[in-house]
Amino acid sequence: MKTSTFVFSLAAAGLLPSTGLAEEPDFSWQGKLEAGYLYDSNVTVRELDTATNKSDQAAQLNGSLSLKWNPWASLNVNTGITHSETLYQSQDEFDLAITTISGDLSYDFNALTVGVSRHDAQADLAEQAFMDYQQDALYLARLWGTRWYTRIALQDIDKSFNQVPDRNATAQAMTGDVYWFTPSAKTFVMFGYTYHDETATNPELSYQEPQYRLTWQSQAAGWGGEHTWQVHLQWQQRDYVAPMQLLDGAAREEQRLTVRAKWDIPLVSAFKLTPTIEYVDNQSNFADVDYNETLAELKLSYAF
Repeated sequence: MKTSTFVFSLAAAGLLPSTGLAEEPDFSWQGKLEAGYLYDSNVTVRELDTATNKSDQAAQLNGSLSLKWNPWASLNVNTGITHSETLYQSQDEFDLAITTISGDLSYDFNALTVGVSRHDAQADLAEQAFMDYQQDALYLARLWGTRWYTRIALQDIDKSFNQVPDRNATAQAMTGDVYWFTPSAKTFVMFGYTYHDETATNPELSYQEPQYRLTWQSQAAGWGGEHTWQVHLQWQQRDYVAPMQLLDGAAREEQRLTVRAKWDIPLVSAFKLTPTIEYVDNQSNFADVDYNETLAELKLSYAF
């Protein structure tokens, strides 16, 4: 299970305000169904410090439904539910299912948008209850003209593990993102930073982690409609607070680089085909989590 999958980062498109001139309806909804194939060069469960050093293939199934309500022009209410499953061909002990329910309430004061959000998720590993995750956030956002958009958030996080209570943890995080758009608004660059401070039941698992993010995304008309390309880079430096017995009293350290590229290809009607390639280099003085991993995905999605 990958942190980039499990920890519920908000997609760029969902963060950005509409730039169209048409008024939005008071109530709207949308959904998506996805099915795909995954190749994983090194099946891992980061939350358990497990890297198998074995490759596998998996089927992926995802579904989501979101609702949006505007009681009046400046107030936005959003809620949604998503469910995803990863079913490995050989290593079914790592089959993963995640259900997430989210809600967001924001008010646009013209100069500033203020909002609160909540994410509740449950993860099952090999059809057994594995992890519960809650994240509450307070955020401020602003669109500066038509070229710049900024968002900062304070997050309060709670994680509980059904089978390994030593890993239960609470965390506080501060995150900030800056977007720069081209005049057409079809291309943007995002710079992001997060500081994450986590306290676990077992002190050896408590850590502090700065994260740096860079995303480029562009849209252009092509065969079948609008094509979207995205490249994402992320660097994390995780420093554990307490000495670790397995390291003869030394504190554990990790540096993690993630590089991901994807391409949304429009097909007939509301169908899209999305190939994705991701590379992870996780370096650590703890040998169990010193590894690299390559993931290749191909998904077919239907939006309604």
